[in-house]
Amino acid sequence: MEVSLFSNHYWKRAAANFTSNKMLCFAALIAALRVAVKFFEIPLGGGLYLTFDCYINALGSFVYGPLMGLAVGAVSDSLGCLLAPKGAYFLPYILVEMSSSFLFGLFLWQQKISVNRILLAKFTVNFTCNIVLNSLFYKWQLYLFYGVEKAQAYALINTVRIFKNLITFPLESVLIALVISAFIPALISLRLTPPNTPRFPFTRKNILTVIVLFLLSVALLLLYVFVLKDYISAHPIKIW
Repeated sequence: MEVSLFSNHYWKRAAANFTSNKMLCFAALIAALRVAVKFFEIPLGGGLYLTFDCYINALGSFVYGPLMGLAVGAVSDSLGCLLAPKGAYFLPYILVEMSSSFLFGLFLWQQKISVNRILLAKFTVNFTCNIVLNSLFYKWQLYLFYGVEKAQAYALINTVRIFKNLITFPLESVLIALVISAFIPALISLRLTPPNTPRFPFTRKNILTVIVLFLLSVALLLLYVFVLKDYISAHPIKIW
């Protein structure tokens, strides 16, 4: 099943998904779900929230790949800004959702699912989209609408943003693995994925890794909320 990202065959198959009515319908469903979950988030404390978009995003990209993921990211962001706005609309933010779908597609579509692959995928998305791109576009927005002084007061990368993403990504990675594995039988029956698509292998090693990651995420969350939150907020390490 695994296909090299550097082959023409890979990208031709990814582009061919746009000609499949079944795949287009599934992509539309994923886009609608991504908009719907923007209304729901679970507060974890200390300004941290557990959202559901990444699970739907990862599942969709696992099915239709990186190229259709770009389109779904653009549609879900545009509709989300209309139906669930959070502040003033700023067009460059559309690239955040597009790139997250594209990255999930690169790591998960036509590839063998493993704990390490999902961890690397979620870490890459968190760092590229949540830490770098979100910060960059926010600073750009401040510069355009509020001037140079306001923009200079905001650090592109700071410890608060880094900690928030590091704390949640192990737990989110585990949940992504469980969601994809649970949906694979249904996806096969709907012929959205090949019949030989392997499920996430629940070996002793993988189960132990999942448990360790879950406990690590919980420990980091408790450490942040009860010990580090106020200190980090008062003494952030700022870059640019």
